[in-house]
Parts: sequence; C-alpha cells; structure tokens
Amino acid sequence: MTLTIANVSAWQPDQVGTAGANARKLSEQLDAAVRKGSDDTARLGTDKVWSGAAADAANQRMDTEKSRSGAVSAALLELATAFEAEVGNLNEAKSNVLRLRDQAASAGPVPGAGMGLITGFTVNDNGTVDATARTDELLRDLTGQAADDLRLRIRADAANWETQITTALQTAENVATEAQRKVDTAITKLQSAYDGLADTNLVPPPSTTTAPAATAPPSTQSPSKPNYVMSGGNNSYSGSSSDSSYSGSPSSSSAPTGPMPTGDKAKWIQEAIQALRAKGYDISDSDAAIISMIIDKESGGNPHAINLWDSNAAAGIPSKGLMQTIDPTFNSYKLPGHDDIWNPVDNIIAGTRYAIERYGSLSNVPGIAAMSRGEGYVGY
Repeated sequence: MTLTIANVSAWQPDQVGTAGANARKLSEQLDAAVRKGSDDTARLGTDKVWSGAAADAANQRMDTEKSRSGAVSAALLELATAFEAEVGNLNEAKSNVLRLRDQAASAGPVPGAGMGLITGFTVNDNGTVDATARTDELLRDLTGQAADDLRLRIRADAANWETQITTALQTAENVATEAQRKVDTAITKLQSAYDGLADTNLVPPPSTTTAPAATAPPSTQSPSKPNYVMSGGNNSYSGSSSDSSYSGSPSSSSAPTGPMPTGDKAKWIQEAIQALRAKGYDISDSDAAIISMIIDKESGGNPHAINLWDSNAAAGIPSKGLMQTIDPTFNSYKLPGHDDIWNPVDNIIAGTRYAIERYGSLSNVPGIAAMSRGEGYVGY
C-alpha cells in the first residue's frame, strides 16, 4: 500500500466537483455556439444574403461541425459525470480514514470489558498503530495479573484499530484508483472527439472562388490545435479599456503585409476598421492584411470557433470567435453597439483594440512580429 493518511488528508474532492461543473458548462456553451452558428448560417440563405456554391459549402460545413462538436459535447458530459460521480466516494473514503485515525489517537477513559476499544494510541502515517506509550501510561500503577490482563487487552485493541485504519486506507486507495480510471477513460474519449475535429476528409472542399472565408480556412492553416489570441496562457492580460477615442501610436510599421483579405472576411475587417477609425484609431488600409493574418492563425476564419482546452476554458471563459477573445477581454474592449462576441465585426473590433492598446501597434503583436523575422506565428 502506498497511500498514507497524510495523502488522504490532503484530498480536496470538492475541486473535483468544480472540474465536473466546468466540463458540463463547456458542453452547454459548445452546444449553444454550434446552434447559433447553424442558425446564423441557415439564415444567410433564408435572408438571401448568399446562394449557390458558397451557401451550399457553408451549410455542408455547418452540418459537419454539428456532428463533430456533438461528439466533443458528449465527451465533455461524460467527463463531467466521471468527475461528479466520484466526489461522494472520495469524500466518504477520506472521512472514514480521518475518523478512525482520530478515534484511535484520542485518549479517553478505559471502557469496561466488552464496552468498547481502548484509545489513545500513536497512529503512524501508514496506518499502523503503536501501543508502547499508551501501555506504559495505563500500566504505570498496576502489577501482577491485572497488569498482564490489561496489557493483553491493550495489544488486542491496538491491533483492532490498526486493522480498521489500514483497511480504510486500502479502500481509499481503491476509490482513488477507480476515480482516476474513469476520468482517464473520459479524457481519452474527449481527446478522440477533439482529434475528429481535425479530420478534413469529413468536409467536402468548397469552391476556392466563391466560398466565404468564414467557411473555408486557408490551405496553409493546419487543422491542429491553434494558438488562441487573448486566451490566457503565459501572456494573459486582464487590463481594461473604454469606448473613448484613441490617441495612441500608429497601428502598423514593418509587419509582414501578406495577402489582403477577400470575400466576407474583407467586408468584416473593413467595417471594423471604419468603426475604429471613428474612435480615433490610426489604422491604414494595409492593416487589413495583418488583421486577416491574425484571424487565419487564431480561428481559421471561423466566426464560431471556440477554445475548449486551455486554462480559461477550464475556468468557464473559453476564447471565442474570429479573434478568439475571452468574455472579460471582449467586454473591456468592445465598442458601443458592438456587443456580440460571436459577431465577426464586433469580435474584430475588440480584438484589434486589445492588440493596439496592449502592444502599441498591430505590427507588435507577438505572432506578427515573429513572422516579420521569418519565424513561426505565436499567439498573444
């Protein structure tokens, strides 16, 4: 047996319950995001915003994403259940170990024969019980047969306590092992579901000339786990802004320009730039290429992208949308009338304001600066 009383005493089963609640919340948020994405995509056709190959590609993509995300959502629920189901077992096992230890170690009057066990023993961390000190104490004033009889009883009661405590420790270890097994199984299923998100063979390739950028990630963007801008990590920022006009530095300098955006992405970026210029931000037309690169690297151009795997996701505030903002950052940097984190224009506005006010210019964004040096993109 490797588990000790100190190990069990340090358990915090309620944190396991919190993790389960967070996983359940993420599942609900994912379902809501996919529903909104599906409804919004369908509405584009209903409202005759687009039709033909682009609309067909978007609808096919959303059907695929619904299926993929459904598997992720189900895996998150299974993980939540695995966490939540073990909280009671872990609490009960911990309580039993500590109760027996305290009872055995707490000295009290010697009960009459057949009326209970002698207490006041030294309980070691591995659950063994040492009766030496208690024996010396109780036999101090006894001699003869009375001392012999009590010595035997002390020895038997100490062994009884030791059996109970070591058995409780073994039960606790079994409970912990089973909890770990269930959680590991759920995590394996979640990882498998997540890996399914990267299976590009499931998605019919849309026309490269008509499909909007939001539904056709650039061919240079691999479908592996992306770097999520403003999602916490090692460069997490908790500052705030306001809707006042901006009078800071120009937004760009020698950053790599890259291709200018096209299609819907170009329209979203241009609308966001106009709103930012109205607030005093000095953003050039060429900055649209930098914003486009950030979008491609962070979300692949998907307005309904959501990060379910980092520390912010675990805290219940996953990164969302084109620029992958978390809710607190979005709320700090949004402009009046642009309050929907899933709206492409609103998300670009908040993300761009954050980038400029945090780093001084779009060209100073870490990933853009790295690319200007010929290095790989890194997240915020």
